[in-house]
Amino acid sequence: MASDLSLFGGTGSSTALTGQPLGRGVSKQVKKSTDLVVGRGAVAYTTDTVRAGLTYSALNNIGTLVGAAEQLMQVAPGGQAYYEACLNAYALGAANAIARFQ
Repeated sequence: MASDLSLFGGTGSSTALTGQPLGRGVSKQVKKSTDLVVGRGAVAYTTDTVRAGLTYSALNNIGTLVGAAEQLMQVAPGGQAYYEACLNAYALGAANAIARFQ
């Protein structure tokens, strides 16, 4: 992936902004730096994707739990305060876990 990236020249070879070839040592440093940047980007992308998946899952779980609480309210309305406490605890715990995820 990073080897296909041409930062300064169109041929895939390492050249300075002036179009002059870079020395071997400089070329290696450029490749190493580029690989590090690409790696950090891949980690950031993966982290964001996983965090979005966790958020989606938590939202679905909260929706399911709210539905269950609504049904329970019809059967046992005296438990409303407990249902709300459980929902709040789950939602806050999930939100905190997602916020801490790195």
